[in-house]
Amino acid sequence: MQRTTFAVAATVLCSALALPACNPAVKSTKVTIEVPAPIVPAERLCPIMGEPVTELDEVAYFESYPIYCKGRDSARQFASLEYSKRARYGADQVLPQKGIANLTCPITGETLTAGAAAVVYQGRTIGFASPADASQFRALKPERQERTISQWQESEAEAVRGSGASA
Repeated sequence: MQRTTFAVAATVLCSALALPACNPAVKSTKVTIEVPAPIVPAERLCPIMGEPVTELDEVAYFESYPIYCKGRDSARQFASLEYSKRARYGADQVLPQKGIANLTCPITGETLTAGAAAVVYQGRTIGFASPADASQFRALKPERQERTISQWQESEAEAVRGSGASA
């Protein structure tokens, strides 16, 4: 009886010692999802009237994002616009809610609208003109992503210098 108990204990011990050699340590398989933090704007303007608004004013929606308007008539007018116009007019309020600070797409150079797609890249939220542009960026290898962002930042800096020189 003692022999079988000893044999079983020895087998379990050998198995426990051998398992790590057969199965090397695996990096964590824990999925991490980076959620963009919204940017709190200093001032919101009604997309129809251009007047300052607060969270107490009337609300219209772009997709699931609230757009604050000055009065019920402005909210109704905003809601009745076609999608592309609502996307353009609502960008000033929706982009900060998505955590997007840039105004142009790194891939296409287009001006961002409220329909922009957000991608968290190295802890920073970057907006892309469309979900297709965001997917194209995500599909790039890391070194190509880095190059794309660097080129985009250089072109942004040149545009700022150019507008500063003409002012």
